[in-house]
Formats: sequence, structure tokens, C-alpha cells
Amino acid sequence: MGTMELRFQIYKMERFEELLQEGKLSEAEKFLQNLDQTNDNVLYCWGRLYSRKGEEAKALSFYSKALAVNPNNEEARVRLELANGIFTFRDPNLYNH
Repeated sequence: MGTMELRFQIYKMERFEELLQEGKLSEAEKFLQNLDQTNDNVLYCWGRLYSRKGEEAKALSFYSKALAVNPNNEEARVRLELANGIFTFRDPNLYNH
């Protein structure tokens, strides 16, 4: 990847982050649709978007896809582990009331 291409990749991820932080989820979704759907960072961003929408199962799927493309994507790995931890957490005391 050349320097210009790398800068463009960074710009795209920063733009996505801005849209996500501003709560412009439909705009963020349209933005992602125009990117390379085989790129692990794009797949990771889809996971972030779905997580933000409260669709954790879809988010998990995209974090897994990102890791399948690039097993070294630490952001996707951390998000996947956090989400799995939330889903597998069970407090038996919650069912005693």
C-alpha cells in the first residue's frame, strides 16, 4: 500500500468515526457501503455501526469477519471479546426475585 493510499484509508476511517460520534448512523451506513467490503477495517466499522444501533449479533458477525480477513486486527478482537463477555455473563441472583 502506497503512502497516498494509506492516507486515504486513514481519512475514510476518520470520516466514519465523525459520523458515528455525531450519531449520523444512516449517513455512516451509506458511507460504508461505498468502501471495499473485503477490507478488515471496513468490516470492523460495520461491527461498530451495528453495535451502536444495538444490533449486537450483527456486530459480532462483522467483528468475526474482520478477524477472518486479518487475524491481527486488534480492535476487532477486543470488541469481539467484550461483546462475547457481555453475552455470556449470567448472574443467577437476577433470577431469584
